[in-house]
Amino acid sequence: MVNRIKDAQVATGKTIRVAGHDELKQRGVIVVAGDHRRIAVFADGDSVYAVENNCPHMGFPLDRGTVRDGMLTCHWHQARFDLRSGCTFDLWADDVPRYDCWIENGVVLVAAESLVPADEAYHRKRLRRGIEQNVGLVQAKSLLALLEGGASLDRITSEVVDYAQRNLNNYSEGMIRLGCMINLFPLVSSDTAYLGLYYSVRQIAQEASNSVPRRDRQALHGKTHDHTTLKRWLVQWVQTRHRDGAERTLLTGIEQLDNDQIADLVFCGASERLYADGGHLLESCNKAFELLELLGKDCARSVFPLLVPSMVEARGREESTDWHHPIEIVEPLRSLEQDLNETLEQGKTKQWAGDPDLLGVILGDDPLAIIHQLKESLGSGATPEILAQTVAYAAAMRLARFATSNEVTDWFNPQHTFIFTNGTYQAVRRSATADVVRAIFQGAIAIYNDRYLNVPAASLPSERQPPANLPEDGGELQKLLLDTLDQRGSIELSADIVSRYLQLELPFENLVDTLVFATVREDLDFHSLQVLDAGVRQCAAWGPGEQRQNIMVGVIRNLAAHCPTRRAGQQTSQIAQRLHRGDKVFEED
Repeated sequence: MVNRIKDAQVATGKTIRVAGHDELKQRGVIVVAGDHRRIAVFADGDSVYAVENNCPHMGFPLDRGTVRDGMLTCHWHQARFDLRSGCTFDLWADDVPRYDCWIENGVVLVAAESLVPADEAYHRKRLRRGIEQNVGLVQAKSLLALLEGGASLDRITSEVVDYAQRNLNNYSEGMIRLGCMINLFPLVSSDTAYLGLYYSVRQIAQEASNSVPRRDRQALHGKTHDHTTLKRWLVQWVQTRHRDGAERTLLTGIEQLDNDQIADLVFCGASERLYADGGHLLESCNKAFELLELLGKDCARSVFPLLVPSMVEARGREESTDWHHPIEIVEPLRSLEQDLNETLEQGKTKQWAGDPDLLGVILGDDPLAIIHQLKESLGSGATPEILAQTVAYAAAMRLARFATSNEVTDWFNPQHTFIFTNGTYQAVRRSATADVVRAIFQGAIAIYNDRYLNVPAASLPSERQPPANLPEDGGELQKLLLDTLDQRGSIELSADIVSRYLQLELPFENLVDTLVFATVREDLDFHSLQVLDAGVRQCAAWGPGEQRQNIMVGVIRNLAAHCPTRRAGQQTSQIAQRLHRGDKVFEED
């Protein structure tokens, strides 16, 4: 008979007396209270083992399971665990924490603390394993542990990005989600940050599980490649859809150019085709630069190649009918590009007095007048940043004025346009060269093409009588907004609530936190989060006032049009929270 079984690493803290060894063998399992969790202590022959009593998958009491040949089977979902290590044979279930357990003088003893380490390195490794295995619960519990343990956003993000760049073949939806959450992270509560990061990570894991890993290319040898030549080459590779050439050129630019030149190179490639990939390409490039701001330039060599497949494969609006007929728009845009450098130089010598008619022209029904007015403004001293900001605001107004008589799928058009125009605004702030500034005109034409979606134009909250019973307390308004988004068809009431909140000049970050939570709890694609991210960025540019109210009205109307969903992702995240805290998940009937 074995009278002492003990791990090599013996717990040095509190020890709990379980029972006599013979009693445990007779009963099979005894549950005791540890310092933080209930512990199931099992006898299997003469051996004794101890694990946390909650199944790591859904919290079913493991003492109700079956032990055979050192293997514990949970009866709820048939997950099986090795009692020696706590490791699961069914990867979707997660490993169960185990405890030091041994026999002394015929008495079974167990350590009150788990052998599972609680340090950041362990949970980062666990997060990566959850992504590799595409197990949402493991991802969620790891993120919770990292955030509660004080892990910084850049360290969590670097773990996710390192896996993504090795296992994805393009700059995916999950990467866009992650980029949005990086921007919004400073404005949200810890619970919302957790839910938002999980919303991003689970998408990356799903994409990676279905993706062929990217094949590495290398930069061109030597250090003699100048900015102008690399830019000319990249345009050629984009035009001829040559991925290898484009990627090697881009990698060379990352090694040899400064930050402004890299931005010019990348955004030139993104805007070579008109409104490429429905506006997605330029925003993906923008998100890659935002990632660099968090993680540093060293990650550019691994992240930026993910942009290249879309850059060379994207379709441009010059390849579609609607930018040629009934009005030829492509030719005037291409003609504009020829003298845009000269126009920018002219503007540098002048002081722009502003143009009260500019917004109306951009929202008008004459595409040639839009191109002309924007060019005139540039030549008259308007900065590319100011023009890009104005165009982005016009795009937000398309969402704020969206007619609900349209089909729900029609929201995608103004979504894409607003996301693109905000991306353009961020791009020209990084590099205001002619090859980046031309994207302002592309965004303005996309706004023109969305004009029919504002017929009849929806009224803004400021143009109609608001509900008389809206509260004035910020917390009550936030709760009312979430309750309203639980009801389908709550578009205008949601807009009234947000407008009231902003009119009262209540804390903007609290409203953002509520909107981020309301977005990431839904089973929505990335567009709604992109719209919110773009809206917050544009609100920061405009500051408090009418523009901020109208931008956020557009954001909330777009979100309300797609709520509620099943919220399966939120269900998983909540289960993970309860398991992490040791709350009961399984309940008796």
